[in-house]
Amino acid sequence: MREPSDEHASDWPGLIPAMAECVARLGEAGFDEALLALLRQAVGIEQCMVFAFDGRDEVDCLLAANQRTPRMAGRLAELYTGGLFRQDPNYQRLRQLMAVEGEKSDAEITPMQADAMPEAYRSHLFAFPDLVDKVSLTLPGEQSVYYLNLYRGRDAGPFGRDDLARLDALVPLLASLMRRHYGQARPVSSQRASPEEAAILAPLSERERQLCLFLLRGYTLKTAAAELDIALSTAETYRKRAYSKLGVPSKARLVALCRRQ
Repeated sequence: MREPSDEHASDWPGLIPAMAECVARLGEAGFDEALLALLRQAVGIEQCMVFAFDGRDEVDCLLAANQRTPRMAGRLAELYTGGLFRQDPNYQRLRQLMAVEGEKSDAEITPMQADAMPEAYRSHLFAFPDLVDKVSLTLPGEQSVYYLNLYRGRDAGPFGRDDLARLDALVPLLASLMRRHYGQARPVSSQRASPEEAAILAPLSERERQLCLFLLRGYTLKTAAAELDIALSTAETYRKRAYSKLGVPSKARLVALCRRQ
């Protein structure tokens, strides 16, 4: 691991405005960008992925962003949610955390486990996008386990000791923010489409549009179904129809489509 660098936010007071922005954006479409800005300033990440696992043998992508090659993030999220997640060294731990009944455990930080990665997994998700280091945060919520993955590329190099110490200090804040934004119901007003979103979602039925808005606000399919008071299988049907009409294969691409507009 390389020596610590002062390049990224060595003083905590400098992080306070970014923290405050995350709190201010809870439940809003701008939360993802505020979270990314905080993580980039605090630990100099190049890529960030947030996934949710709710006990089924699949994961939802809640956030996919790569600062150097933005389009790459959506593609990597598709590969991961399409089946590569089963080769993730942390996947069995996600399953264990979801199976725990009663009180949820604390968030856990896990450094990159390169030796435990199958070659195909490492090649598709690290070698091609030129990523050299990863730190994961697993966070059990009420209905899902949230999985925050932070990456560094070759230009920045691996996470240093100061980076990991700063991230560890941020864990209580990150845990609270993610649980509140991704796991709790938002006011009805937060589900109103912006003019840009309304134009993109215009081809959809009302239920398909409502489901997509929940997904765009950070809900998993399971929590969106609960908010709409429909069966999970019905939500899956709405999602499939909506993605087909919009020509997107995944939630990551849906988010990217709306952001481009």
